[in-house]
Amino acid sequence: MTHDWWQITEQFGPLVWKAIFRILRSHSESLDCYQDVMLEAFEHASDQSIENWPGYLRWLAVRRGLDRLRARKRSRVVVGSAEVGQVASRSDEKDSIELSELKDRLRSELTKLPSQQAEVFWLRFVEQMSYVEIARHMQIETSTVGVLIHRAKPRVQKALSDLQPNRR
Repeated sequence: MTHDWWQITEQFGPLVWKAIFRILRSHSESLDCYQDVMLEAFEHASDQSIENWPGYLRWLAVRRGLDRLRARKRSRVVVGSAEVGQVASRSDEKDSIELSELKDRLRSELTKLPSQQAEVFWLRFVEQMSYVEIARHMQIETSTVGVLIHRAKPRVQKALSDLQPNRR
């Protein structure tokens, strides 16, 4: 099958980059992962037709980004240490810093989940894909998506419980 890779890269490259960078928060590592994703998509597209390029590429970007995040965790490299201090440089950007810290914690906690749970959780709550889109791209049943989210949510909530305001 022939695809216009120049057009695909131009049209969907930014979407792939954003999905990867949101996970990895490292320019150089994101660049490597971006190249891996595009190469894998190119190889996959030669075998079969891709109906939904943005959905497929975003799913693949999240999958490969989380794989790299897990590998980083296994090698005991500190997640995003170089970039955390660069997120905001002024004191009036406290919300931005808190959001960045929350995302860093979420990334760290997702490395502790089974890979499918982490992928589904990220695709649903960060990438905001629907259950149907996730199921299609992961080649699983929509009900399985719901089960994986159901299992991941309490673990993530418990891990991030110290960030929740006190309930009365």
